[in-house]
Parts: sequence; C-alpha cells; structure tokens
Amino acid sequence: MTTEPEPDPDPPVFQPYLYYKVTARDDTETCVNYLKIYEIAQCYSNNGIVRVFCTKCRHDMRLLTAELLDPQPEVS
Repeated sequence: MTTEPEPDPDPPVFQPYLYYKVTARDDTETCVNYLKIYEIAQCYSNNGIVRVFCTKCRHDMRLLTAELLDPQPEVS
C-alpha cells in the first residue's frame, strides 16, 4: 500500500481591493523557511491579485487559505 501526498489546495480567489487574512507556505527547497507556514493578518488584494514572498529567499510563497476580513480595516 502506497500513500501519496495530498495535493495542494487550489489557490484562493480574491475579490479586488479588499483585505484578507491569508496563510502561505514557502515551497523553496533551498530556503531556511522551507515548508514553514505563515499567517498574514491583513493582506490587501490589489485588483484581485495577492502575492506573498519569503523575506529570506525572496521567492513567492504558495497561498493556502484566504479569509475575507469582516469588517474591513478602515484606511485613511
């Protein structure tokens, strides 16, 4: 019996110009943050696009989950 790893979830879909709480994972094997998962409490969806990158290796991280913040933060 072989067990195959579960596939990665489909990337979240973002509405434009809203704030989300997201989780992201570093999938860069050569990075010290490899497979570490991070939660970003307030992440802005700029025109429906969200990018999170690792501050160590500078590569994009895989977005795992996104939760629309309700209420949205007030911006002045």
